[in-house]
Amino acid sequence: MNNESTSSSNPLNRISQWFKESLIVKLFSIGFLVLILLIPNAMIKELIRDRNLRQEEVKAEVSQSWGGNQGIQGPVLTVPYTTYSTVEGKTTAERHTAYFLPHTLKVDGDLKHQIRKRSIFDVVLYQAGLTLSGEFQQPDFQSLNLAQADIHWAEARLAVGISGMTGIKESVQVDWSGQTRRMEPGTGMTGLLPAGVSALVSLEANGNGYRFSIPIKLNGSEYLSFEPVGKSTTVDLRSDWHSPSFEGAFLPDQRNITTTGFSAVWQVLDLNRAYPQLWKDDVVRFAQHPYSGQATYETTSEKTVQYNASYLGVRLIQPVDEYLKNTRSAKYAILIIGLTFMLYFFFEVLRKLFIHPFQYLLVGLALTVFYLLLLSLSEHLGFNLAYLTSSVATIGLICFYSVSMLRIKRLVWQLLAMLVAIYGFIFILLQLEDYALLAGSIGVFLALTAVMYSSRKVDWYNLGRSSDLPEATNNEQ
Repeated sequence: MNNESTSSSNPLNRISQWFKESLIVKLFSIGFLVLILLIPNAMIKELIRDRNLRQEEVKAEVSQSWGGNQGIQGPVLTVPYTTYSTVEGKTTAERHTAYFLPHTLKVDGDLKHQIRKRSIFDVVLYQAGLTLSGEFQQPDFQSLNLAQADIHWAEARLAVGISGMTGIKESVQVDWSGQTRRMEPGTGMTGLLPAGVSALVSLEANGNGYRFSIPIKLNGSEYLSFEPVGKSTTVDLRSDWHSPSFEGAFLPDQRNITTTGFSAVWQVLDLNRAYPQLWKDDVVRFAQHPYSGQATYETTSEKTVQYNASYLGVRLIQPVDEYLKNTRSAKYAILIIGLTFMLYFFFEVLRKLFIHPFQYLLVGLALTVFYLLLLSLSEHLGFNLAYLTSSVATIGLICFYSVSMLRIKRLVWQLLAMLVAIYGFIFILLQLEDYALLAGSIGVFLALTAVMYSSRKVDWYNLGRSSDLPEATNNEQ
């Protein structure tokens, strides 16, 4: 009896008992563990970013060999001319270039997609059959205040800008008012069209207009864009890819998207863009298209103006981005860890149990490893199946480990039900892109409501008191 009294009055034992039963110490320990567990969670987020970057590198490697993102600009008609100036009796000739855009332009295109696999990554590629057709009006040099005699009609050139020259798989021929000519590499106007093809065409001083047709067979990856250079431009695209993203300054006037493909039609007027139909010298430069892969062109001419982007285009996107979903899932880690720790804390409070901080740490690590499992499995199984597999494994591990902690089967079943509800709720949030914030806010509010309701009768001031403490201790207080 004396030994028991001595043991209970030992200050070290009393301090140890206080640490074990103190609510403040318990809450501080849980909060500290939550912060500690954010470190491996941040490392997993960084791993997701690294895997995503690796995917983009693989896409770039495959795209570079296949053809890359494609941007079509043109056609543009150029006609050189000469001006003369006399200074102190000496006449000097200067060579210039006039640029003309088509009166009408119609682009008819059919995109056939392909999926190429490199390692564990998929890359969306396409082969485009394009036909650029329309009409150029007779070049109006009077509006440019130029004399007919100064025009070099025989040197007129038609050029089409193509950002990914490696994607051209067939010889490009132009039908110019019934005359067929092969287009050669290079545009002769690197400021306006950094890359592309061109051909000399026949112009007459008193012509009435010129019709053209340019079939192009082009390989590309994911993205295809066009510059609406016509006074009236119509772009009609069709594809067997089921998940397009229409981008650029103009959205389709008509579009139809089904599970087997899409079709889209754009109609753009010259009034919808900033640059004119004709100009002299390099005073106009088209804005570089995103994803186009065009080389950056720096101009030294103060007269050159780069107009705002007026392109239109489509991107063949992969509807299921595993890394994006993994990133979104990892953002909810603090919520899952916090709710799970709260469950254990209430089991302690309401059931008079004692769970060691180290046990909290092991459970937290299991919750963190879930995201590593999810990332690795989603690369092979797809996100949904990976989420199901990882959550079942994590919940099973935690519940199996909790049998020895909780010692009451009913509490383990309650824990199982709560964890299933938490992981199920997070999965629903990941599917609700537009309403994720609303659903998440409502879910957190309901969880807080449940906590407040469950703890409404708890006497928080008496949680740290124990009947094992000596009566003298209470008298001293």
